[in-house]
Amino acid sequence: MKKYNIAFLGILLLFIVKGYSQNEMDAFRYSQLIPTGTARSSALSGSIGGFGADFTTVNTNPAGLGVYKRTEFTFTPSIYYSKTNSLYNGINAYDFKYNFNISNVGAVFAIPLKNSEWKYLQIATGLNRLNNFHNNYLVEGPNTNIKGTSTTSLSEYFDFAQYADGISESDLFNDDDFYNFGLGSWAYMSWLIDPVIGDTINYPYVNNLTGVELNQQKVMETRGAMNEYVFSMGANYDDKLYIGATFGIPFFKYSADYILTETVKNQNDTNINVNSFEYTESLDANGTGINFKVGFLYQPVSFLRFGAAIHTPSYFASVRENFNQTFTAYYDDDNKSERFETNPPSYPYSITTPYHVIGDMAFIFGKYGFINLNYQFTDYTTMQLSSAGSNRYSFVNENNNIRKYYQAVHKLAIGAEVNLSPVSIRLGYAYNSNPYRSITDKDGSFHMISGGIGIRTDHFFTDFAYVYRLYNEKSVLYNDPNVSVTNTKIFNQYILLTFGVKI
Repeated sequence: MKKYNIAFLGILLLFIVKGYSQNEMDAFRYSQLIPTGTARSSALSGSIGGFGADFTTVNTNPAGLGVYKRTEFTFTPSIYYSKTNSLYNGINAYDFKYNFNISNVGAVFAIPLKNSEWKYLQIATGLNRLNNFHNNYLVEGPNTNIKGTSTTSLSEYFDFAQYADGISESDLFNDDDFYNFGLGSWAYMSWLIDPVIGDTINYPYVNNLTGVELNQQKVMETRGAMNEYVFSMGANYDDKLYIGATFGIPFFKYSADYILTETVKNQNDTNINVNSFEYTESLDANGTGINFKVGFLYQPVSFLRFGAAIHTPSYFASVRENFNQTFTAYYDDDNKSERFETNPPSYPYSITTPYHVIGDMAFIFGKYGFINLNYQFTDYTTMQLSSAGSNRYSFVNENNNIRKYYQAVHKLAIGAEVNLSPVSIRLGYAYNSNPYRSITDKDGSFHMISGGIGIRTDHFFTDFAYVYRLYNEKSVLYNDPNVSVTNTKIFNQYILLTFGVKI
């Protein structure tokens, strides 16, 4: 069991020596949706699908468009704040990040239909934010586990000595080709490895940092977002049946910078003058996909409206990535350093995300407000990676890991609005179950609470929302069974302000 936990929890060091490739965590990153959209929807924790008449419904249940009887334009700027608290070997470390973004831009055109039971036709287009990738992480602590029974080092994980074994010192000193034995050469010139004295036949090498007490620090910054362009249509039949459909074009940009530094605590513990060793990796990715959504709402009586929607999987035909990694050793004398850099080749690949099934029920209290109940089912075992372009890699192992490590999730949300014309007060709560199977020893469930107010006149409205989301992550600095697990609490906060015009 522990073997699987470490393999899954590890922040993969995606360098060419170990084989840089995409994996199940990439598929999940671009499949999980934490949408914001308009301030009204966000204040209700996204639970507005049964009531409708909000632009965010084009991304959830497009039948909500059918409720519109007037043309509307919305614009929603927002501020995102993320704080992380990481615990590693008894040491707490904190970091935070702000991001200003546009959460929603939308237009809905309501067209009245005369002499028909079909009373309105709606056409909508715009953009909503589906997820935010901005986070900063800081992890600090000793490389001795909390019980003081073992030490570990990134240099041991890389096992630099294996890339030099069997190669003479003169060859290592003169080599500058990474694809030959460059990593072993760099480690030798950086004094991280030394030859075994007296063996000039087999040329074995040893790691100079094995068993040495180090201070470890991980700094990680992630950036980017997933948004979706939408083209939608809705219709209203006799104020009882509402239908809608959306053609979506989701697109994302994701960047991550990872820096892991190991600093020697006491130079007397080593026979070399290396002060610290730093490993960095940078990843940039982007992709554009397509999907389709269809839904209905039915209102049998004035106080009750319910419905459902289904979303096809999003298909990202060609996800492109750029990857870079560096190794740097810093010395005590004159701040000298040795640096080694690689740029492994990257190949496009495809991602198919899960389908979604959504149900809503709204209890409507005339002009005084409503309560909306929302349920969403998403099966992450249906995620799939596949080759694109000339890349013929099969992704068999990665897709097997998707089914092995992930499971279906259930999202429950409730939103309530009280209308004290012209002011409305809103509250919301949502719970998302764990997308990971127990074998991973991870809990990706989260709670979300929200609230807000709105002011509406005949032609203008302004809505404000505050959203708070808390979840936990487990990770390891690298995939070594002696590395202690890092427990991180992540606090996300959103402030949204929607400006709207009704015609």
